[in-house]
Amino acid sequence: MDRSEDIEEKKDASYHNVAIANKNKPATETKIVDGNWAVASVSYRTNDIAYIFPITPSSPMGEIVDEWAAQEDANGNKKFVNLWGQELKVIEMQSEAGAAGALHGALNSGSLATTYTASQGLLLYIPNLYKISGELLPTVIHVAARALTGQALSIYGDHSDVMLVRGTGLAMVSSFNVQEAHDMAVVTQIATLNSRVPFLHFMDGFRTSHEVNKIKVVSDEELRELMPFDKIEEHRQRALSPLHPSQRGTAQAPDVFMQLVESSNKHYQAVTFIFGQALKDFASVVGREYHPFEYHYFGSTKPTIAIVTMGSSVEVVKETLKHIKSEHACLIGVRLFRPWLPGDFCKVLPLSVKRVATLDRTKESGAQGEPLYMDVCASLMSCNRHGVFVAGGRYGLASKDFSPRMALAVLQNMLRKDTGSIQHPFTVGIIDDVTHLSLSLGKDVTPLSDKVTQCVFWGFGSDGTVGANKEAAKIIGNSHPDMKVQAYFEYDAKKSSGWTISHMRFSPSEEINAPYKIQDAQANYVACHNESYVEANKFDVVRFIKKAGSFFLNTRIASMDPDKHIKALEDKVSPKILRTLALRKVKFYIMDAGRLATKYGLKGRINMICMTVFFRLSGVLPINEAVALLREAVIKTYAHKGEEIVQRNLDLLDAVTTDPRFLISIEVPSRWRRATLTEERHAYSHRHIALIDDEKTRKFMEDIAEPVSNLEGDDIPISKFLENQMIGGVMLPGTTRYEKRRPNPSALIPKWNAGACTQCNQCVAVCPHAVIRPFIVTRDEAENAPNPNTFVTVKALGTELAGKRYTLQISPLDCTGCNACVQACPEAPKALEMHDVEDVLSVGGEENWNYAVNLPERGDLVDKYTVKGSQFQLPLMEFSGACSGCGETPYFKMLTQLFGERMIIANATGCSTIWGGSFPSNPYTVSKKTKRGPAWANSLFEDNAEYGFGMFSAMKHRRQRLIKLVEDYVHEAEITDDLQRSNEEIELLSLLHEWLEFRNEKSDKCTNLFDKMKPLFLSLLSVKETKDSKLETIWSDRDMFPKLSQWIVGGDGWAYDIGFGGLDHVEAFQANDVNVLVVDTEMYSNTGGQQSKATPAGASVKFAVGGKQQTKKNMGEIFMTYEHVYVASVCLSNQTQLLQALVEADKHDGPSFVVCYAPCINQGVRPEGLNDMFDECKYAVDSGYWPLYRYNPGLLIEGRNPFILDSKKLRKEVTSFLKREGRFINLRKAHPEIADELFAKMNQDVHHRMELMLNRAAGYKSFSTKDEASVQVLFASETGTAQRVARDFADACTLSHGADAMNDVDIDDVNGTTTVFFISTCGQGAMPQNAKSFYKSLCARNEPFQEGTQFSVMGLGDSSYFFFCKAAKDIESEMLRLGATSIHPIGLGDDSAEEGLDEGLHKWLDGIWPALKLQPPAEVPHIVPVKLEFSKRAILKDEEDRDAASQYFNSIRASDVSICELKYLSEAGHNRDFISFTLDVGNKLSYELGDALEIFPVNNPVRVAEFLHAYSSEFDEHTVIHLSHTFGITGEVSIGCVFKNILDLFGKPTIHFLQQLATFEEDKDTRLLMLNKDNLKKMTSQKGVTYADLLLEFKSARPPLAALLAMIPPIKGRAYSITSAPSVTPNSIELCILIDTWWCEEGMRYGLTCDMLRKMNVGETIHCRTKPGSMEPPKHDQPVVCVGIGSGLAPHLSFLRDRVHAAEMGNNVAPFSLYFGNRFEKREFLYRTELEGIIKKHGSWFKLHTAFSRDTAGKKVYVQDLVAIQDDAYLNLLERPGMLYVCGNRNLPKPLMESLKESFARAMKPLIPEGDQNLMDAAKAVEDMYVHGFAQQEVW
Repeated sequence: MDRSEDIEEKKDASYHNVAIANKNKPATETKIVDGNWAVASVSYRTNDIAYIFPITPSSPMGEIVDEWAAQEDANGNKKFVNLWGQELKVIEMQSEAGAAGALHGALNSGSLATTYTASQGLLLYIPNLYKISGELLPTVIHVAARALTGQALSIYGDHSDVMLVRGTGLAMVSSFNVQEAHDMAVVTQIATLNSRVPFLHFMDGFRTSHEVNKIKVVSDEELRELMPFDKIEEHRQRALSPLHPSQRGTAQAPDVFMQLVESSNKHYQAVTFIFGQALKDFASVVGREYHPFEYHYFGSTKPTIAIVTMGSSVEVVKETLKHIKSEHACLIGVRLFRPWLPGDFCKVLPLSVKRVATLDRTKESGAQGEPLYMDVCASLMSCNRHGVFVAGGRYGLASKDFSPRMALAVLQNMLRKDTGSIQHPFTVGIIDDVTHLSLSLGKDVTPLSDKVTQCVFWGFGSDGTVGANKEAAKIIGNSHPDMKVQAYFEYDAKKSSGWTISHMRFSPSEEINAPYKIQDAQANYVACHNESYVEANKFDVVRFIKKAGSFFLNTRIASMDPDKHIKALEDKVSPKILRTLALRKVKFYIMDAGRLATKYGLKGRINMICMTVFFRLSGVLPINEAVALLREAVIKTYAHKGEEIVQRNLDLLDAVTTDPRFLISIEVPSRWRRATLTEERHAYSHRHIALIDDEKTRKFMEDIAEPVSNLEGDDIPISKFLENQMIGGVMLPGTTRYEKRRPNPSALIPKWNAGACTQCNQCVAVCPHAVIRPFIVTRDEAENAPNPNTFVTVKALGTELAGKRYTLQISPLDCTGCNACVQACPEAPKALEMHDVEDVLSVGGEENWNYAVNLPERGDLVDKYTVKGSQFQLPLMEFSGACSGCGETPYFKMLTQLFGERMIIANATGCSTIWGGSFPSNPYTVSKKTKRGPAWANSLFEDNAEYGFGMFSAMKHRRQRLIKLVEDYVHEAEITDDLQRSNEEIELLSLLHEWLEFRNEKSDKCTNLFDKMKPLFLSLLSVKETKDSKLETIWSDRDMFPKLSQWIVGGDGWAYDIGFGGLDHVEAFQANDVNVLVVDTEMYSNTGGQQSKATPAGASVKFAVGGKQQTKKNMGEIFMTYEHVYVASVCLSNQTQLLQALVEADKHDGPSFVVCYAPCINQGVRPEGLNDMFDECKYAVDSGYWPLYRYNPGLLIEGRNPFILDSKKLRKEVTSFLKREGRFINLRKAHPEIADELFAKMNQDVHHRMELMLNRAAGYKSFSTKDEASVQVLFASETGTAQRVARDFADACTLSHGADAMNDVDIDDVNGTTTVFFISTCGQGAMPQNAKSFYKSLCARNEPFQEGTQFSVMGLGDSSYFFFCKAAKDIESEMLRLGATSIHPIGLGDDSAEEGLDEGLHKWLDGIWPALKLQPPAEVPHIVPVKLEFSKRAILKDEEDRDAASQYFNSIRASDVSICELKYLSEAGHNRDFISFTLDVGNKLSYELGDALEIFPVNNPVRVAEFLHAYSSEFDEHTVIHLSHTFGITGEVSIGCVFKNILDLFGKPTIHFLQQLATFEEDKDTRLLMLNKDNLKKMTSQKGVTYADLLLEFKSARPPLAALLAMIPPIKGRAYSITSAPSVTPNSIELCILIDTWWCEEGMRYGLTCDMLRKMNVGETIHCRTKPGSMEPPKHDQPVVCVGIGSGLAPHLSFLRDRVHAAEMGNNVAPFSLYFGNRFEKREFLYRTELEGIIKKHGSWFKLHTAFSRDTAGKKVYVQDLVAIQDDAYLNLLERPGMLYVCGNRNLPKPLMESLKESFARAMKPLIPEGDQNLMDAAKAVEDMYVHGFAQQEVW
């Protein structure tokens, strides 16, 4: 008798006995659950304790048991208990290794303990698994089998992990489906207790663990009947106990070790019997029978082929063989994989079988075959089953679907005529066109009968589709006892905004054993809930649908007129989809679910609508029954939200089911059978690939990325990966830019209001996806934009952006609509507001974006180490797959903007690897200009710190070798005076010498030097003689030339828990110059939101559903104890502090640790989720929940406090923050008493922590706490300047603890104290953000301050703006109003002053120290000598000096231009010269209307030579020196050239210069004289002393040349308003310059610039650069009133000339009134002829009003007087929204304002008779003009 017949016979008898035994059993409970729930249910009830650590896909098992353990009934009793009446104790460990160790300890303590894990996590168990099995400790480890990280991370299922532990000694059991996962959890628990051998029970990750199915649940009674309680007692008695002490884990020598290892043989030999007996016992009690090897044959003869496999593939092969009724093949499903007993296997294998195919779901590279193949071969050999051919195959790696079609391909391979033609080894499911191992697939096979309804749902991440489908499965499955259900879900890697696909099957009676996706053309019903998916460049959503099936599309087209539906669908839907609908005769339905939900007050809630449509169209249940069930579900689901919400949902449900207007049937036109792409639509379908200008990237996108994005990755052959050089997991940079998201989750994107924008770029900094960016553009670029009307630009602010425009562009197809940028905008009204994305697209939003990103990068024009400047840098991390509003990505983006071109990133596994490295999406990109960018790599979860340290240490070692090679090469060149050396080698040597000097500078310096070296290397190495030279060796290590910035990044789960040991080790050593950045979401975000040690007490999260009891781990405090680690706690709400911390961390010579608060979707932020991300950050900081601080060890060296507290005030109660998040709200709902206790403790902890930090920040002075300080220093700072100045002052002030932001203190804190304020102004006179609440409280206070309240204010601003230091003046005014005493007049630091802010600051400081009764701090001048070398050359040629000077002027972006015309505008012989200079700028300079020209004068070379001869006999003007990038010069230059062109030798000296000079003076009396400030003032007033004068006056000091060059400041440029208009003369610039003079006692003096200009002639050149003016030019249709005096006419004339040009070009122009004033009409009526000519020609819109003050006898008449008495002002400014421009000296604006008020009041008089009210309203109107930018000024 054939062995198979014997098996079947016994099987039938066994089932008969079971049936009899269970005849009278009560009905078994059924549940619709997934595999994880099925296992957890048994595990919970049969164990005492579980040790867990989150890892996908096993995490839900731990989450489920933790949730059950936390639930209580109304009486406080546990709702879920185990067989012993106790809840399962669930403990989360710091890692899987920790869980394994704890499991081992628990087992040795007599507990029934378990754990759940997968993948790399299981590998971390291995050391303990050997211990557990060696000690014969019974346990079951449940595994959702998953792929291992190799060339890439995969979270999906295969058997790679479990195969690697097969040698640990665990028995291994495989489950094939959800029901078996439940049952085998029971059986393995019985078997491990009876055998003492630990078991590993595994199911296929995702395919089984996450499949939803209906199962029969083993009851508690059945479990009690099955459990061997006697064995449990034995296990407990073997536990460690002092009552019967024993020792375990000893060290053994060779003499006994082997014997003891072999002593466990009998236990393993018994496992098969014990396991088999457990299966029989289970069958007798429960009624379901299983075998160690499951045998299936569906033929009528004898099989000749056997397919051997395990896991879910068993079901696939079984159903396939059953469907085709194969006579040839049988199936052996391996259940008990270890121990593997060859005899048992051979007993099951029929003797008739001559060919065996093994299917392994793993790959063991380099092995003869995979594990199952090797076991089968060995078994056949040991059983003498010769002549059986075995072919090993691989399938389904990383959850690659294994379908009946593939099972059939395996069978067909084995059916080949002879064994030599059988493919062996083989793969199935891929196209291997390289090694040709893959099997060809035939036609689809459909094992399921027509009784099974198959449905596919396309959803959008977080749209509720998946949740609704799970609910639908429960509704349907529970509606009828016999109804079978199956559901499986696919997800995009893009977190909450990617695609989802739900595969659902239903059958009224037939079992659904189909662990594979719904195949093409098999679905009865397909629904697409996101209309963008049907577009030509998206998915083939209807490929699943069968003939005559139903297709539902949620689309806005349904809301159009019915007669427009077909045309709109043809425009919207891919022709391929239209063809399928027509050819398969599909019933097509559409509905606008979004609009319907909004109509019923449930905006965005489409899941209930779409579920109802499904029930209505699919026919799975009768519609009346379905509606009744849905109504029950609605009431149950939404009852807690109130009756109104319940009723809305019920009304909506009725509308969908009964109202024919909403669900529309589309009659599919026959022409759709021939639908094809038009050329226009074909371009649209490939529009993003069309943007690619790199052939390598284009090939990758077409070969790999596009198919994967279209869900066609299974069809990509291996050769395509090799062609694209992807072996080893290497990825191209920057692929996310071609993906696009349309629509975004909210269908809204921000729109820029340029008029309200101050160009602060804060909105850009917080953007999670880098979709909003500022661009610096030229005027021509703005005009050439594809949509000039919507490509809005404004004049760029900042001297460095002279002649440039600013625009803010948003990528409409990349934006996710998260609202963060709007929240971050500090302006009121906001400069951004959300608009419909389709509206933006309709006006060219996409074209504008594409145009802007392809403009030249200009980030190098600004300082990137400011918030504003950093955001002009190209973000080298863009368009990631992170959630909309992600709180992590902005930190990474800023990192790349600061250090991206020289940074290397080691990224811990977690969210940041999924959004940062999910194939084929790579958000890390490169600069278009340099092709450089971040190098990113991920190893594992647990080892990231060590991984990053390995990178750093190896590269450091390599770089040291490079340094040695370069030093040797340069040294050899120095000692060998080779006259044959080429110019290239000379230049290279100079660069290498410079590189050695700056090699440790942490900046882009070394990278830029390498850019210069690279062409020289290539040129020199191309010469044959340099082959195998030292130069070539240097070139081989060229990657080490940049000063690399090593960053180790990851989430809190890595840093706080699993990776902490390695992180601590890396941070512990000062030599480890690495930077660590942790984005702290306070939970394991990537695996679903489980607790970590970063989770705060009171949070209800997974693994701590009952509320976490322990406080949050303080990582910053831990690492500060090392003292050498730079530590910072940062948050996006304070971008200045964030940027400062990142820059300081990079600069720090040693390890750093920066921890960032990152709001996460799993926190459940209320009310708008991550749309409130930025506000959530502000709440966290303001409440003290997240403190901001920096610990900088570098300050210790300076004797300063290294701890800087950046958030010093609790502005909100922490409870207000807790009420915003679901993780805290949920605990309060479930356990209010626990929540109250934990929240109260948190509030106490926050206040205690703040007190400790305040005291810590106050150290290092004569007092130990803040309260002991008698002077309080406060600042209001927008860009950080006022903050820096305030902190410098506080450090110097011995009575102050430090400097605080004004918002960080209460008004009462200044009452009765002495306070010093440092205040900047932002926008149009606004108070900086960090002072607004303080100022508001100050204004609201009416109670006077008590006696002794003193203050002084230092304001910082720019006097060219109307609101110069307004915020400082407002604070002073309010303090005086409340009775405070000003101890020193307000100081005004003016950025426009000759000496900048320092001029006013030092003047104020001179008085504040005596006012505070303090000695001024002793200034120890710090001089950093210029690095120079004296050359051997005696003299340079003139052209060499000119080249050197050009290097300097290029470094300050100044161009040399020639004077082409020069005219005197004032009368000859007049004592004031007004001169018109016209400069030929060609293409050297561009300028904007309203710009200024900054001229850089040079010193008189004769005076320079005279000074040098008088100063020193050691050098003169001809002496040659060599500079290394000093003053922008690298190379040789004469001293005379430096003093002539660069140093302000004849400028006014400062006291700081004298202090520096005094350090070189040895005579004490002379030194005291030098330090006497009054002496300097006296010398200045007497003879206008210069730097040269002082150096010769105190010649005995005589600093050496290197110090002298550092002490004398560079010559500053002098800015003059431009008179010409670029629209008229774009290639020339005209200036109107008054030759200024000033007087001292010895006579009249000229300033350096004016002295130079007055002597110049046509044809001579000057060095200059454009500088943005402070006035934004008017539009041609805006009325204008210009008021100017003297040379202040210049910008007004440029505006006028531009308007004249516009009028003459035929444009309509608005009125223009010019008020011009000067002293004498005859002598100083500038541009009279031109202006009078304009009046004649354009008098209809131009008016000229002049006032010449010295011509009028008696009272002088000024221009402001004319403004007051004439009507132009109120006509053009009050009645119409015109522009007022004022230009002149600083005495003009104030009287002009009074005149404007008078003019406005006169206009208002007819309307309001009361004069006082008129004046008040007029004053308000004038102020509003300035506030809203309709009045602008430029004064000096």
